[in-house]
Parts: sequence; structure tokens; C-alpha cells
Amino acid sequence: MLNALGITIIFLIIIFMEVPGLIKKKKTKEIVVFFILIAIGYTLNLFVAFNITITSTNKIIEILLKPVEKIWGR
Repeated sequence: MLNALGITIIFLIIIFMEVPGLIKKKKTKEIVVFFILIAIGYTLNLFVAFNITITSTNKIIEILLKPVEKIWGR
């Protein structure tokens, strides 16, 4: 539980350091991408903290890119 608290604090520090600058510059798209990446990183770090095994990211990327491969072909 202490690991999750530490991870949360670290991610909050990163958010509070980066987001105000993006808001000042009115970078809406960058803010959205930033929060998507932060959410993915936070989730994966919580999985590691709680010793939850996940499938290989290569399999996930392969599943996501199969439709693109069908459209463009090899």
C-alpha cells in the first residue's frame, strides 16, 4: 500500500510540474496526450507495485495494429 502512495505522489508531482506550462501555452492536444500517457504509466506502475502480471505489450500492440495492417497491407 505504501508503494501505491509513493507512486501516486510522484505522478502528482510530475503533473503539477508539467500541466501549468501547457495550460499557459493553451496546448490542448498536448494536455490530452500527456494525460493519456500519464494514465498508462500510472496504471503499469501500480501493476508492478501490486505484483500483478500483465501480458506482453507486444501482443497488445499487435492486436491494435492488425486493423491498420489490413487497410494498408504489407
